[in-house]
Amino acid sequence: MKFHRIAGLLLKHYYTTTNKADRLFDMFYWPAIDLFVWGFASMYISKISNYNLLSMLLGGIILWIFVWRGSQDIAVYMLEDFWSKNLYHLFSSPVRLSELLFSVILFAFFRSIVSGIAMAVLAYLMYSFNLLSIPIAVAGISVFLLSLFGWIMGLFVAGLILRYGQRIQVLGWSTVWVVQPFSCVFYPLSALPLWAKSIAVWLPTTYVFENMRAALAGSAVDYSAYFLSFLVSLVLLGVMLLFVYSSFRHSKKTGLLARGD
Repeated sequence: MKFHRIAGLLLKHYYTTTNKADRLFDMFYWPAIDLFVWGFASMYISKISNYNLLSMLLGGIILWIFVWRGSQDIAVYMLEDFWSKNLYHLFSSPVRLSELLFSVILFAFFRSIVSGIAMAVLAYLMYSFNLLSIPIAVAGISVFLLSLFGWIMGLFVAGLILRYGQRIQVLGWSTVWVVQPFSCVFYPLSALPLWAKSIAVWLPTTYVFENMRAALAGSAVDYSAYFLSFLVSLVLLGVMLLFVYSSFRHSKKTGLLARGD
């Protein structure tokens, strides 16, 4: 990989974002709506219960941004290159697939950080919820592991786009939400029925949010669960990279890159 090509691709992503109001808007709109709805609901429940639901929900909403943004941005930036038929021109140049993927992942992470900080500030101003009440080690590991899983989901969709074209574009926005109910973002693993629990235990995100709730409740954090999540994520990342490269070779053979559909 060459840094100057990655820098050029990052600049392309920057102009794509800043020249389109909707790409800036969606960094803050949907997270803010979730913050309002769940925040007001949990404030009401807190008045009729002694359970600290507000912190649990707001912490889950803010941390979920890193999964959502990472996944959706990778998929949508890939789709935009398909819509504009730019992928064909990109790969007619010396740009490599690894450089394109790395630039998209890096830019998606930057957008996640901006969205996360904005929502953390909003949560503090509206509900006096301080994200820094989570130990810095727990918060840092959580952001890293959730971002990693978001990239995995984004690469999965990118591989599907390269193999099947923009006909499956709806997956760019919807795929990540399929795993949210099983990730235990807003409730503990024990709340799930047996069939759903058998899925949740295989997701790296489940243990991140379980530890987040433990940290907010003042309980012991299971750091070994983070290690397990990281190992599972590494395996999934390797599988998704192989899938993306296989789909890329398939798209070149079938001419999909040139056709765009």
